[in-house]
Amino acid sequence: MATVFFVVLLALTASFPMVTAALPDIGQVLIASSSSSSSRNTTSMSISSSRKDPSAGINSIVKQFHWPRSSVTVNGTNRGFRHLTMDLSSGRIYAGGVNRLFQLDSSLSVEASVVTGPVVDSPQCHASGCAPSSGVDAVATDNVNKVLIVDRDARTLLACGSTSQGACTKYRLSNISSEPEFISRNVAANDETASTFAFIGPEHYNPWGRSNVLYVGTTFTSVGEYRHEVPAISSRNLYDLDFAEFSFTKQSTLHIDVKYRDHFLVKYVYGFNASDFAYFVVVQKKSHLPGEEESGYVTRLARTCISDANYDSYTEVTLQCGGGADGQGAYSIVQDAKLAQAGPDLANSLGLSAGDPVLVGLFSPPKGIGSAEPSHQSAVCVFSVADIEARFNENIHMCFNGSMQSRNMEYISGPILDGKCPKAG
Repeated sequence: MATVFFVVLLALTASFPMVTAALPDIGQVLIASSSSSSSRNTTSMSISSSRKDPSAGINSIVKQFHWPRSSVTVNGTNRGFRHLTMDLSSGRIYAGGVNRLFQLDSSLSVEASVVTGPVVDSPQCHASGCAPSSGVDAVATDNVNKVLIVDRDARTLLACGSTSQGACTKYRLSNISSEPEFISRNVAANDETASTFAFIGPEHYNPWGRSNVLYVGTTFTSVGEYRHEVPAISSRNLYDLDFAEFSFTKQSTLHIDVKYRDHFLVKYVYGFNASDFAYFVVVQKKSHLPGEEESGYVTRLARTCISDANYDSYTEVTLQCGGGADGQGAYSIVQDAKLAQAGPDLANSLGLSAGDPVLVGLFSPPKGIGSAEPSHQSAVCVFSVADIEARFNENIHMCFNGSMQSRNMEYISGPILDGKCPKAG
């Protein structure tokens, strides 16, 4: 695998996770922050004005919203936000967490809320539930929000939780407390900690038209027999979340080989569409082989073509933030990422045009040898999407012209020839 690496723009010490998003009001930002530096979930968010308060000398907090302390959990699951999303046309903000969803107006006032758990559930139950005659011991289980996406075309909010095999529910954007639509398909991870990232992007699987699909990356869990049905990456139609393509010759899914699935766990951090490709930013072990855990973890960018209904074009490159050519001293664990447009100054420094797409990532070194847990140090790196695409193309040409004998992805099962390249010529 080739490595894409760029200059570290900023080094800092991370104290708590922070999510920021632009609001319609100029000069204000939405900030969701945790009250504890050791917690990965967030418990409050506020709208802060970028204009200084002359009397206090600090940013003025306009509005705040705190996750209710009365929220009930049965398994000791940390309360708080897991995902925030926004409907740009209305300015509404939607917050998903443990057992609750909130619909807020642009001033963070609660318009509606939904109780999503606890749910009487068992990992041995299908997404549609267990029949009374099944004999499965279902118990009250916290429902942790794993996916929260605004479908602007359908005017719905898609929320997937950790119960019911990661099934999803559609809510009306105008009022999430209206009667929802439950979709009993295995989509998200079915435990609190395993990752899921999903985004809506285009597909061009048929020559007569395009449509939007849901691209989903899901970490494998061994919690229940149904998990082997869940692909590592898939594209799903937005109507009923079935696979966009699933025939004898084409399947819009990608699986980790069953031989490695239990120990080669891929964390899906972010995903996005750029030009004719769908991307996922992932953290995974450097080696898929058992017994090589000390080789550590690496951040990779996975890509497939949006016209490829069979994921034959799937490939990966390594993202390196800082460090040497051998990876030593690198900030190798990505914690979050975002696709953005380069402003004039950044574009000039990278040799781009203003408005060109860039991938911004927050990276940390691992806490120790073989660890996937990030340390407290962190750095922000910016990657030009044009350079990323050039590196992917270079890898593909090397693979297919015979100068590389393997795609180095033996852990992928299915239609990409077990990771092997075809012979040159």
